[in-house]
Amino acid sequence: MNNSNLYPNSDTTDYTQNTLEYWFNTYNPQYFLTVQFPIHKRTQNLHLSNKRLHKIMLKFEKLILGKHWYRKHIPFIVMAEHGKLSSNWHYHVLIYDCPFDFFQVRQVFQQVSEQLHLPHEVLLVEQVYSNGVNSYSSKEIESDLLYHFDSDRIITSEILFDLPSKSPRHIPQSQNQVQNHRN
Repeated sequence: MNNSNLYPNSDTTDYTQNTLEYWFNTYNPQYFLTVQFPIHKRTQNLHLSNKRLHKIMLKFEKLILGKHWYRKHIPFIVMAEHGKLSSNWHYHVLIYDCPFDFFQVRQVFQQVSEQLHLPHEVLLVEQVYSNGVNSYSSKEIESDLLYHFDSDRIITSEILFDLPSKSPRHIPQSQNQVQNHRN
């Protein structure tokens, strides 16, 4: 976001990050997936990177749910990041309402890596414990003095797969306080 009112360590940024963290935790995420593409697939192009993420998550859903995955769909929320030292995109994915245990999910992501010819360290899945998601997921979100932030970095599974939204929970409850702004 190119805005002269933007202060990366400001109170508005802290408030926005805390609000997003609270919103993420309302979903009670079970798994936290980090997607860091191999060097030859890293890109500064968000659209291309999102297409690669789409391919990974689609393969995951097809493998774990079978050919009628879209009827059962496992929802998730994605935070896109490009890091402070790099401008290549990577992702943090919060998976919730998943009927499968951690062992099954981890095993399927290993199969995804193999089938898409990706190194196993590209897809790192972890369990989310009772204390919920910490601010790590929203650490790159910066807001201006009016609480505007780059909402293009937040991608729901419905958006990624172009599915109808099942729940109004994809709109933060504090919409009046934290306003989304697209570049």
